[in-house]
Amino acid sequence: MRLAPIGEAYDWNAKRKEDAKNCLPSAVPKEKAKGFVRKLTETLSGNHSVSTVDMIAGLNRQLVGWAAFYKFTDFTAYVFRRIDHVVFWKMAHWLGHKYRSRIKPLMRKWFRVPEPGKAKTWLVFGRNERGDPIGKALKRLVSSPKAQFRWRNPEENPYIFRLEDRNTVTSHYHDVAMAMGQA
Repeated sequence: MRLAPIGEAYDWNAKRKEDAKNCLPSAVPKEKAKGFVRKLTETLSGNHSVSTVDMIAGLNRQLVGWAAFYKFTDFTAYVFRRIDHVVFWKMAHWLGHKYRSRIKPLMRKWFRVPEPGKAKTWLVFGRNERGDPIGKALKRLVSSPKAQFRWRNPEENPYIFRLEDRNTVTSHYHDVAMAMGQA
């Protein structure tokens, strides 16, 4: 066993950091969760001229994308519940400021069950940017789908949700070329 001189001391923390770069995160990093909460807070801190339906549609896009990105990590329930809590109350205060009302009457009016079997959330009705009447429910991260990560090559991108089957073309050029070459 060779002892390293004091100037060449082995940096165990650097080795751990290097090893950590080569593996998948098992949980949502705290810095990423805090940054996402900060981004959602900035979105809900002003901009009261936007319609409620458009605001919820924008928040839903961010929440669904974030949940899809972290759906393969473990231990998401605590982080997702905390983010849901922050989004719920920031949305309540945003609605209160927009409609110059207290939160209690707003909850009576818009805090409902969107569908049977679903948890209560903000359910607003209004007109979208094109003027069509529409109702939107605020998505909740806790109810987002989770999946187990497997080391394999997926047939399709797991982050893009598609309902239709993909049509792929398989090339048999090598077989045809061999058959034509022997003819």
